[in-house]
Amino acid sequence: MTPSVSKGRHMLEVRKLATLRAVATEGSIAAAARSLRCTRSAVSQQLTALESQVGVQLIDRTSNRVRLTRLGEALVEHTERILAELRAAEALLSGDSGDVAGTLRVGVPFGEGSILMERALRNVQSQHPELQIQLFSTTNQTAENDVRRERFDMAVMSRFGPPWKAVAASLREWELGVDPLRICVPAGHQLAGEGRCNLADLRAEPWILSPTTALGQLMTTLCAAAGFEPKVGVQADDVNIAIGLTARGWGVTIAPELAPATPESAIVRLPIRDVEAVRRLVLVARAGEYASPRIAVVINAIHELGESGCRKPTQLFAAG
Repeated sequence: MTPSVSKGRHMLEVRKLATLRAVATEGSIAAAARSLRCTRSAVSQQLTALESQVGVQLIDRTSNRVRLTRLGEALVEHTERILAELRAAEALLSGDSGDVAGTLRVGVPFGEGSILMERALRNVQSQHPELQIQLFSTTNQTAENDVRRERFDMAVMSRFGPPWKAVAASLREWELGVDPLRICVPAGHQLAGEGRCNLADLRAEPWILSPTTALGQLMTTLCAAAGFEPKVGVQADDVNIAIGLTARGWGVTIAPELAPATPESAIVRLPIRDVEAVRRLVLVARAGEYASPRIAVVINAIHELGESGCRKPTQLFAAG
């Protein structure tokens, strides 16, 4: 006689767990269906079947917006780790062949002027013509979510100020390099000949900043610490535009040292006295997937350029 097995001991199916995760990530059954490229009915059926299998409620359907119960959220956390291990297994299998092919979707905040990433991707493209690299515009605020939702395979982003909170369990992040933030003034500015300057010396100047970006918020915080509120001359979300407007005399701004200016001689970059503020260039990819050939060659290319002080690839891979 075959012994009976309780519901709680049934083997959970990855497909059902992935459906639950999609609902948690997208915030609704309809959005999850679009993400999974199936019907709303199919998503609902998967959720109902999963709840029936585990014998507990995972979705709170009493509100207008779908919310997970406490057990549902806990199950999604386990699902993230399961999916990471599956991606790692797939990366192991694809890496065994040594082929670098397929499509690599990369999110890049073009306004940040990441010359390093552009050169690395060009090098990868020339060395691995079978790999199709697609670039998509993203922002520092949305890049992580774009990777987590599998819109991109990886994303490069800038982080300013103190280290941010840890990334989600479904992601891995590596610091590729650091460059200091500098005060940018027009070449003809009265402080242009100084080796460095205090922020307070610029309290009367018009500032070019964006209150909605991390860099703009950091600039406002630094000015407040120096005892003044910056007078906004121009609001610009794009670092390159801000530098260009500085060169034309519209005000002063703060920008990463490696953010390009055209022509470079049109501005002067001054270290900020008694302030050590930096931009961290980071790479974000899905947990378990970083060792796949498509992503590994990009990290290696960044290292080989040697311009950002990034760690060796072996150290990067050990983080995941």
